[in-house]
Amino acid sequence: MTNIIRLAVAALLPISVFALPQTNQESVSLCALQEKAPEGGHINVRVSGIYSGGLGMGTIEDTACPDRTVWVELALRSDRNKKKLKSLLDGPGRAHVVFEGEIYGPPLPDPKLPEAIKKEYHPGWGHLGAFQTKLVVQVIREVTVAPRSTP
Repeated sequence: MTNIIRLAVAALLPISVFALPQTNQESVSLCALQEKAPEGGHINVRVSGIYSGGLGMGTIEDTACPDRTVWVELALRSDRNKKKLKSLLDGPGRAHVVFEGEIYGPPLPDPKLPEAIKKEYHPGWGHLGAFQTKLVVQVIREVTVAPRSTP
């Protein structure tokens, strides 16, 4: 390699390293994220929990706050761990997962609604708008067998 090519490669290397997504990001509690997700906004996250549903949509919950389930939509950027997730969903019907994506806070009411209705109306995500938050999954980091459910 000539010196000019070495210098060009050395100059570009740090740029490409910083442009790579972080893969050592810690998973954050789903319970805490639901409180941090801004109304009408979203944040990038890595979360873990118990996923049930299908390969298009479903729900995820944290055993620490099982009453606050999150609606999930899969918009995967790769097929990594997709087959493993499918096999667990086809079998036991649920899996312990680590997902990366965006969590959306409660949606805002339609601005065309009268103020009195906007104050009382709280739209949601998913089936019948029943979920306060939504997770759009871009990467499936890990999939393992979910612990047995407790009554």
